[in-house]
Amino acid sequence: MHRVRWWVIALGLGFVSMSAYGRRAAADDASMQHALAAGRQAMLERHYRQAARILGDGIKAHPQSTELRLELGRALSSSGEDKQAIRLFREIISAEPDNREAKLELARVLSHGRRYRESDEIFQRLLDVNTSDEAAAIGLASNLLHERRSPEAQRVIENALLFHPNSLRLQEYKDRIESGRLGGDDPAIAVVRNIVEGSGEYLSDSAGNRSWQALERMDLGITGSLTGRIVLEQDFLRGQRDASDGDDVPVQDQTVAVFSNELRWKPQEWLLLSTGGGAVRFDGGETDAVYDASLNVQPRSNLVLGFAFFRVPIIPDAKAAEFHLTSQGPQMFLNWTPQRWQFNARWSRQNYSDENIGSRQGAEVLRDFGPTELTLTLGYRYRRASFDVNPSHGYFSPDSYQSHLGVAGVSTQLTKHYHGSLLVRGGMESLKSGGAFMSAWEIHAQNDLRFGPWTVELDYSKYHLAQDTGAFRANAGRFAVLYRF
Repeated sequence: MHRVRWWVIALGLGFVSMSAYGRRAAADDASMQHALAAGRQAMLERHYRQAARILGDGIKAHPQSTELRLELGRALSSSGEDKQAIRLFREIISAEPDNREAKLELARVLSHGRRYRESDEIFQRLLDVNTSDEAAAIGLASNLLHERRSPEAQRVIENALLFHPNSLRLQEYKDRIESGRLGGDDPAIAVVRNIVEGSGEYLSDSAGNRSWQALERMDLGITGSLTGRIVLEQDFLRGQRDASDGDDVPVQDQTVAVFSNELRWKPQEWLLLSTGGGAVRFDGGETDAVYDASLNVQPRSNLVLGFAFFRVPIIPDAKAAEFHLTSQGPQMFLNWTPQRWQFNARWSRQNYSDENIGSRQGAEVLRDFGPTELTLTLGYRYRRASFDVNPSHGYFSPDSYQSHLGVAGVSTQLTKHYHGSLLVRGGMESLKSGGAFMSAWEIHAQNDLRFGPWTVELDYSKYHLAQDTGAFRANAGRFAVLYRF
């Protein structure tokens, strides 16, 4: 009888212990799910650093939770902490070698950092395990497009469509490749992050003007949706002989420096806001303010509308720089890129500091033909510039300028390291209001050399130049080095 009583007591204590353990497990699971939900909500609201703090606290309470660690890695990547995210995903894979989600996220972060070779290997191994893995196929195709390896990307997409024929995402990639629009997952409104650029441009025109421009630019990611830009520009303007008053008077050389900084905020995928300011310093020490504010809206994937209001210096040559001119006013533009087509339109109105008023309009239509390796471009461009007041400073010779030019060009991407293009425009132009049209032409050659994060740009242009100094022939050469990190 006593033995039976002890068994009953032991069994009761066991049930009580199991019930308490179950309650603790349920409480732990509820706590983990709460941290997970709170972190994901912060991610949806684009509060990535807040999400990282919430998920980090959750991991302290639940160090074995793979879900929390995965979500923390995503939050770190979205907030720009790629190195920490990579380390976290590798730790998960080391503990769980078959964790597909961790491998996908690791490959995506490596791709974001332009470490395409490592990312390609991970995506390819996932496809080797499961040839119908849609996410891995999309990731690999995006990488290959960024690497200018469109034939390989096309094969990956076509193979994935055999398993997912109704996938809109895969079909979008197929259309992009066939239309020649490369760039992986880059949207039309792109917030460029972490770029250092140094460039120099030399211009010589038929009016005797000579100028050298040195530019240093840095773009830095601040958060997932906010970037900053710092620009320093120095213009060295060579003077010439000025015999406009009957005497052969030399125009003094001028040096102008412009410093500006800008913030770009992308609160939604379809919206980009930017604002910035700085100063221009003319020879003699006079300083004036410059600024820029813009709004870009992308209602469709291939359509961008923009509005800007800005103030900039007018420094086309040494003579104009003597008057310390600035202009301010609004600008509107449209960019539409249906399949293999490009349509650009732009309008601006400028109020000059010498009380002159200028306006500019322009539009261009282009159509691409052929494969990415050798693409032919044909189209048409229209430009018009005019002044409402006849300027007394003589920094713009015609009171009205317009041109109608046909466009023909060829571009090549034979390797992932080189991209080159040659664009020729030819047609008619008029140098004054109501004036007769005469022949006009332009040539622009661009060469881009890419080696990992480094890009070298070598450009040359020969053209009829219609700018604030007038309309004349000019030669320009440009050299730039960019580093992305």
